[in-house]
Amino acid sequence: MANVRTKSAVGPTIGIVLVAVLVFVGIWIGENSNIFGETEGSMSDDNSSDDNSWGYSGDTGPQNWGSLSDRYSECSEGREQSPIDIATASAASGNEREAPPLSFHYGDDETHSVHTGKFVKLKYEAEESYIYLGNRTYDLIEIHPHTPSEHTLDGESFPMEMHLVHRGVQRELAVVGILFRLGEANPAIRHFIDSVPIHPGEDYFPSEHFDTMEMLPSVNSYYGYRGSLTTPPCSEGVKWLVMSEIQEVSQEQVDRISELTGNIENNRPVQPLGDRTVRYSG
Repeated sequence: MANVRTKSAVGPTIGIVLVAVLVFVGIWIGENSNIFGETEGSMSDDNSSDDNSWGYSGDTGPQNWGSLSDRYSECSEGREQSPIDIATASAASGNEREAPPLSFHYGDDETHSVHTGKFVKLKYEAEESYIYLGNRTYDLIEIHPHTPSEHTLDGESFPMEMHLVHRGVQRELAVVGILFRLGEANPAIRHFIDSVPIHPGEDYFPSEHFDTMEMLPSVNSYYGYRGSLTTPPCSEGVKWLVMSEIQEVSQEQVDRISELTGNIENNRPVQPLGDRTVRYSG
């Protein structure tokens, strides 16, 4: 009787198992992803660069940031850039996985203020002020205003936007954006103006602590999306939380903040949304 060589079933069996595993992993990722596309350590950069190689007009303006340095290439090549125009009617209502609940826990932190020339900032010295976003904690590390606003709502720009920058345990960033329209003088903005330096290059510790809670809207609903730093190096992986409730600020206060930074418009133009989804947490 002739010998008959039979084909081993091991190879096909392994292939079938691998395909099944990949399919399962793909389904699990799809079911457990959220609006922010969270991955561990997705954002490792600190806040925006404050060097003098970029600006807001002329050859060093936003349209040229990507060509000013190899480190800034994401400003022109990135596909999830900030800020954006938020179309409120088309923002999808998110569940707790897609748009996690947001809560603020700000204490009476010691702050240290700086004037970079482009921005006036309050930097937070201790990890006593933080937000909860779902089940994750992000420490408040600085706040700074932009005049006019960077984000727009339904194509509408606002006189000012305050950015509250937070950092997670793996250095990923979550930025809360608060929009301001003209109206009554805002006590929190008055305190902010009193807490920051007048001249570029100055850096000091304010004598009075700044009450950050005083600046917050009365409700915690927000528009959330995946984005980037709005200044070079424009690093992506930033969780953006643009508060839905608009605050008031006086024209005098907006003018004062603008004067502190040389009356420049320190806002980056809105960037394409692309295939991203904006979720409303309300």
